[in-house]
Amino acid sequence: MRHRHKKDKVTGILYLHNIQDNRLIMPPPTHILQDLCEDNNAKRLMFVTTHWDQVESARGESREMQIQSRLRPLLRAGARAARFGMTTDSAWRIVESLVHNP
Repeated sequence: MRHRHKKDKVTGILYLHNIQDNRLIMPPPTHILQDLCEDNNAKRLMFVTTHWDQVESARGESREMQIQSRLRPLLRAGARAARFGMTTDSAWRIVESLVHNP
């Protein structure tokens, strides 16, 4: 395990959630964001929903609204949400969005 040094920086955090899961996700504690992203920069946090190919569209969209409602304070602070489309292109769009648009 590599030890984290003061000069190390985290470009971003992808927080993955299965859209089929009925449980509401809990956002990571604020103090962890402060430590990893410096100054609680929520723009470096992206909530990504997965398994859209395994859920009925209306049910998935309803779950997405519930999740975003729960995450509203972080989204207002600059965090973002994205859907992972189970393709390499979708994965790269999410990563590039996080890396190039902090």
